[in-house]
Parts: sequence; C-alpha cells; structure tokens
Amino acid sequence: MSAAQQTRATAEMVRDSDLALSLISRHDIAGAEAGEVRERLRGHVNALLVPASTFADSLADSRAKDIAQATVEHARRVAEDREGDPEATLRLLAKSLTLLLRYASDEKRRQAT
Repeated sequence: MSAAQQTRATAEMVRDSDLALSLISRHDIAGAEAGEVRERLRGHVNALLVPASTFADSLADSRAKDIAQATVEHARRVAEDREGDPEATLRLLAKSLTLLLRYASDEKRRQAT
C-alpha cells in the first residue's frame, strides 16, 4: 500500500471513529447508518490487529506489554461480538480503533528504524 493510500485509509478510520461517537451523542445508535459504521469499524479493527499485536509483543516493559496485549485482545473480542449492546459496541469499537491505530503507527515507526 502506498503512503498516500495508507494516509487515506487512516483518515477513513479516524472519520468512522468520530462518526460513531457522534451517532452516540445524538442517540442514533439503532439506525442503518450506525449499523454500517459498526461494520466498518469491525473491519478497521480487524485490519489493524496484526500490526498492533506485533507492536504490543515487541514492548520490553512487562506492564506496558501486558496492557497493550490485553488491549489488542479486547479489541479483537469486541469486533467479533455481534450480540452486545449496540451503543456500547459502537463506543468500544471506536475507542479500540483509536488505540489500535496508535499501536499500528508505533509499529510502523519501530520497523522504520
């Protein structure tokens, strides 16, 4: 993936995360748009699991490593859950995506050095 494509993909992920939080604030979590955003967020989370997990596994500090690994695992479980509360799922997916984006970005920087 080119740098421009990666930048667009990241921007799309951030936009979907922000949209999810906006839908929650408007109490619009049951409509078609919220369902579509939930599905896109699941896809984004799944796309970031490997680089985020690689970053988490690379951490030397055992406490930070444990937290990062647990965060990645939690994001994976949230993305798989189709039975939970729609609002909670939307919020957890948005927040998980934000953390995984950070981890994936840190992994990219780590590999570049």
